[in-house]
Amino acid sequence: MGLRVSILAIFLGLLWSTGPYFYKGHKGCSDCHIPHYESEASCVDCHRGNPGTGRTQIAHYQLIKGKYACFTILESPVVKAGQRLIDTSGCRRCHETGHQGNRMASNLDASFDETLPEALADAIINPAIFMPNFYFKETDVTRLVNAILDSSAVYASTSSEIGRIIHFEEDITDRDNTFNKNCGSCHRVLTQQLGGLGQSDIGPNLTGIFTEFYYKNFRDGNSWNSNRLKQWLKNPRDIRANAQMLPITLTEDEFRHLIHTF
Repeated sequence: MGLRVSILAIFLGLLWSTGPYFYKGHKGCSDCHIPHYESEASCVDCHRGNPGTGRTQIAHYQLIKGKYACFTILESPVVKAGQRLIDTSGCRRCHETGHQGNRMASNLDASFDETLPEALADAIINPAIFMPNFYFKETDVTRLVNAILDSSAVYASTSSEIGRIIHFEEDITDRDNTFNKNCGSCHRVLTQQLGGLGQSDIGPNLTGIFTEFYYKNFRDGNSWNSNRLKQWLKNPRDIRANAQMLPITLTEDEFRHLIHTF
């Protein structure tokens, strides 16, 4: 009888130390963390996690850290600053966010359910090949992640990631591609037809140059189109007095091929 009581006592002790909080009359997350914004939402609403267990790894599963949870606050200045960065940095040239943008790379509206904030931050700080390195400050990375999550929380259920193959290696059969031959020594571009082209980041990334999401930096704040690109290639300094790019001479066939590439 005494042995059974001892075994039962040990078993209850294990439940007490490793089991869910309801074995101990817990208060959830507030057992370990100081509550804040209690009138706005619960801990889980902002940070995810599982408040029903005392096991840290389970309780903190897919936890959103405080600096990445600003998007859950209405009219957050952090989110607004991130949205401005998305616009000024031209993120939508390649990505869809806020249900707007080109799908040349990952659909950021699918991030909320599929990607941890830390992974988004790492992708911005250590960009993949063909993604420009913007050298954002840490505070700006936090703002961008919050802006992405803010939009993704709204559109995640209606957004999906489409599998796509991007050819990062040089295609031996396409070495005479007009872009690679005439532009690739200074520029990169992501294309739907040929994947990634170009070998250098000396000049700006030209992905989405003819779309509404590219910088409006032709002349007098105008967007780019095929006629304006032709003018630029003929003599960049006719458009911008201090342009460092040299004129590029193309045949009509080469120019048509270049336009088709974009």
